[in-house]
Amino acid sequence: MLTKNRLQNAARVALCALALTALANGAYAQKLIAGPRVGVASTGIEPKDLVIRNAQDVDALRLQIQNSSPEVMVGAFTRLTLLGIFVQPEVLLTTSSAEFLYEDLVNGGEEFLRERYWNLDVPIMAGIKFGPFRVQGGPVYRLNMSNKTDLTTIDGLSRNFKQSDVALQAGLGLDLGKKLILDLKYQPNLSDYRNEVTMFGNTHKVSNRQGQLSLSLGVAL
Repeated sequence: MLTKNRLQNAARVALCALALTALANGAYAQKLIAGPRVGVASTGIEPKDLVIRNAQDVDALRLQIQNSSPEVMVGAFTRLTLLGIFVQPEVLLTTSSAEFLYEDLVNGGEEFLRERYWNLDVPIMAGIKFGPFRVQGGPVYRLNMSNKTDLTTIDGLSRNFKQSDVALQAGLGLDLGKKLILDLKYQPNLSDYRNEVTMFGNTHKVSNRQGQLSLSLGVAL
């Protein structure tokens, strides 16, 4: 659920990211661009077949990710360029979903359960421009904003989501004229940010993270 504290944290992160370049707006306004941005990324989730044993040490249930959707992102970017070197903070709201197959190994039966995730991503890219081309890299901060899960309908199961995470991204960019900003980025598998369930007093991982590729398009206003 989206709480007041999460909203406050998201606002602070977004304002800090945009302020990194906004402070330079005075003397170098002609080198500063900003605008909206949309994109899509691969799921970044590697399926894992999880079998959970009960208090009698008997296999009780099985969870497996059947499908996971690409991650959709929408937000804004700003970029300051000086002498061919640029800094490009972005603020992106992302959403994706996954479908799990739940099997009751004790009583029999199975059903499909779904989850949806909403996150705030703040990448801060820096790099070098070569004409219209860019080479870039930098950290990305992810704040878990909200989640909706059907897994908690399983009796005795609780879902654990990591509230925030930091990773690295690197990639290439292309400026198409003066308005269109295209970015291709790769984020290696550094950590898990939504990967645990707790049942029968034990905590288990339900998925692994893998490298994630994203493509986004911005429009300079």
